[in-house]
Amino acid sequence: MDADPAGQPVPRPLIMDVDTGIDDMIALLIAATSPELNLRGVTCVAGNVEIHHVARNTGKLLRMVGRGDVPVSIGAARPLQRRLRTAPDTHGPTGTGFVELRGEDRQLGTTEYTAIPASRYLAAHVSRHPREMTILALGPLTNLAASVQHGTDLANGAREVIWMGGTLEQRGNTTETGEWNACVDPEAVEICLKAGAIDRIFPLDATQDLTFTMEDLGGLPDTHLTGLVRDAVRFYVRFHQQADGIDGAYLHDPTVLIGALLRPDLVTESVTETLACDTSSDPYLAGSLYRSDATDRLSVSVATAFDAEGMKAELLARLARAVSAPNS
Repeated sequence: MDADPAGQPVPRPLIMDVDTGIDDMIALLIAATSPELNLRGVTCVAGNVEIHHVARNTGKLLRMVGRGDVPVSIGAARPLQRRLRTAPDTHGPTGTGFVELRGEDRQLGTTEYTAIPASRYLAAHVSRHPREMTILALGPLTNLAASVQHGTDLANGAREVIWMGGTLEQRGNTTETGEWNACVDPEAVEICLKAGAIDRIFPLDATQDLTFTMEDLGGLPDTHLTGLVRDAVRFYVRFHQQADGIDGAYLHDPTVLIGALLRPDLVTESVTETLACDTSSDPYLAGSLYRSDATDRLSVSVATAFDAEGMKAELLARLARAVSAPNS
């Protein structure tokens, strides 16, 4: 937690950029209920699912933990140049596994969906609060890249921009060398890297250090929201059992939230790299990060390992608080 001039703790201002699938879901719940963070807004981007699912999932989840006050801005419905790919096999048809947050919900109207598109929403916050806002991007970087293209200086205007994406040495989860968020919109990644708009990256090298099983969720309090989380993660575990042969699931996004902002001591290894992203037409290469020798690029800090046991304990403790929040 930050401190004011008198040394009193002050929550860190945060904007999350999400493509709300299952792991984004858990990250949102934790961020919205962590006293160390001042969740100032959430921007939505198409990725795991189509943009209308992302927006609805995001608004409903925030309201479920009593945070309908958090503004939600709807952003890019497709990548900058490519056809949108979604991941219904990984996250379910609407992004939340065996749970579908559909149906009429009159209270959803109390969620503050802004009329300002995500790229402009980011620009407005950065310009009004220079060097104050942390941006945590947990999906494709389309919204951030669009903001950069429209003249937003994220490199100097934001306090920090953190991205869950890419892979360095770890085998990719979309192609041999490509991670999902990077592969959905490689051009957006390259724009952000070239502009120096990303300060820290958490790739698969770190996020796949630990897996979560259904047994890990057994100790959560018995609430309605716990049931939704378990049903969502159960779908995720089934996917990983079939795709990766593991009896569990990687919860990429909440581990990044915790490692980046809540418990940075749980990051045990990091490297500094100058990176670029392949934007070729070759589907087996596009979205791959590679080390660049360009002298006009800023380097980024890349987390490559977590304290797996500590991270699992921290995530489960914070998730237990989230599912017990008022309105849950």
